[in-house]
Amino acid sequence: MPIDYQEQLAVLCELQSIDSTLHKFRRVIEQFPEQIKEIEEAYNQAKAEFEAVDSELTSIESQKRQDEQNVAESTDKLREREARLYAIKTNKEYQAAIKEISEGKKINREREDRVLQAMEKIEQLKQKSEQLKTAFTDKEAAFNKARQEVESQTAEIKAQMADGEKRRPELIAMLDRDIRRKYEFVGKRYVDVVVKIEDGACRGCLRKIPPQMLNEMLRRSELKICPNCQRLVYLEKENVEGAVSSDEQKLPEGE
Repeated sequence: MPIDYQEQLAVLCELQSIDSTLHKFRRVIEQFPEQIKEIEEAYNQAKAEFEAVDSELTSIESQKRQDEQNVAESTDKLREREARLYAIKTNKEYQAAIKEISEGKKINREREDRVLQAMEKIEQLKQKSEQLKTAFTDKEAAFNKARQEVESQTAEIKAQMADGEKRRPELIAMLDRDIRRKYEFVGKRYVDVVVKIEDGACRGCLRKIPPQMLNEMLRRSELKICPNCQRLVYLEKENVEGAVSSDEQKLPEGE
């Protein structure tokens, strides 16, 4: 069965219109992450800084509690040890006990110093944590707002894409197999697969079409392939007379 050129061209033009729109929509969706990238990076940095200080604060508080517990337990033991000093009968045992008590008190003083240092550090970290928490909360809110806007816009765009995505398979099925293959092959390189010929040139690559090929298109009104860019090219009826007269004007006198 011969191919109805006008019908195939109409299908191709509608298909390309849909594909062009879908391509633009996809590009918009692809750019969304980049649009909120700066906001997300600021949020992630603020979050990391806050969590680092919070983790350090938790660690120091834990060590402080451990030192305080060790001091309390050691103090009780040292008191018991001191209370039993008078019960020791030999000088050697007495001296050993005195040394043990002295070393225990020294360790406790070191622990108490660490507790005091920890208390000072904890106060500093708490102030810093509050400041970072405020900044982190603000940036988190900004990021969540931007993300929600992107998600809303993405959903809206996808809803607009639905009709085109539904219609596309119907148009593909209406195309001649060879024309469909050419369209899909060229579509891997260009968004505008089907283009007009105007003033004897392909509107895709702007290169002139060979005269012989142009004459064939004028005679047969058929879809051709641009020899330069491989796009599918066609002539609209209103351009035919202009193309003919243009060619005639170029003929030398006497021919």
